[in-house]
Amino acid sequence: MTTQYINIQDYAVQELMQQDPTLAKLIQHIGNIEIHLRPDPLKSLIRSIIGQQITVKAAAAIFQRFSIAIHDIWSVQVISNLSETEMRNLGLSKSKISYVQNLLSHVEQNKLDFTALSRLNDSDAKHALTEIKGIGQWTAEVFLMFTLQRQNVLPIYDVGLQKAAQWLYQTSTLERKKQLKLCRERWSPYASIGAFYLWKAIHQNLLSYDSIDSLTNE
Repeated sequence: MTTQYINIQDYAVQELMQQDPTLAKLIQHIGNIEIHLRPDPLKSLIRSIIGQQITVKAAAAIFQRFSIAIHDIWSVQVISNLSETEMRNLGLSKSKISYVQNLLSHVEQNKLDFTALSRLNDSDAKHALTEIKGIGQWTAEVFLMFTLQRQNVLPIYDVGLQKAAQWLYQTSTLERKKQLKLCRERWSPYASIGAFYLWKAIHQNLLSYDSIDSLTNE
């Protein structure tokens, strides 16, 4: 497993904490973090397609079954051997089966070249990915963060991040997406790190507390 280590003494983290005192409280509470990256590009995209619009738990179960079915060999040739019936039995919906097959076709025909993609800037890489049916903005941004390791990405449409931002900044449900957009501007050029800390807040069940202040005052 490839891991990225983020230390609160890192220059980028210190810059973020200076730019956003509220985020700084969260970072100080959580401390250093580890991010499990997804270096295999095809595996990463299929994982994200599987995870679209379902719970993290359900996505993990389907992804594990998928991995076992292909003996964890993430090549176009091996995955293409799975029939639609087999993929349905693994838990993929009809639309997601179509998305996976479409992705495989793009890779096989060199319409999607992962090496060339890695050389593009964030905007162009996102555009190249979202041209493929089944890969929307969220999937593309997650790929940029976990596979291409881009530092300035914040998936605005991630519901988990929206909820975490709502909690951290004590905003309303209606305003939480707007809050994330403000965060993206404020956290630039290190927005990805801010996103990682918001996700950590969820994983550590910090949102069950009234606020970051009630948490840090304990």
